[in-house]
Amino acid sequence: MKKTYRLKGLDCANCLEKMERKISKLKGVKNVTSNFFTEKMVIEADDVFMAEIEEEAAKIIKKHEPQVVFEEV
Repeated sequence: MKKTYRLKGLDCANCLEKMERKISKLKGVKNVTSNFFTEKMVIEADDVFMAEIEEEAAKIIKKHEPQVVFEEV
């Protein structure tokens, strides 16, 4: 399963790279790509883990960029 998310309010490219790296290490994640300029992140993962991955990804994002709104496109 592949899902695209918007990261509204993102203002740190370095933080985005850290978030991408941490999310890519979550169980079930196959691939994570992000783009600072479009404020988008694509997560490709096993279907059975997707809900858990989304929850953990939201926590990781809030830790690095508390003001960012993480929502599925």
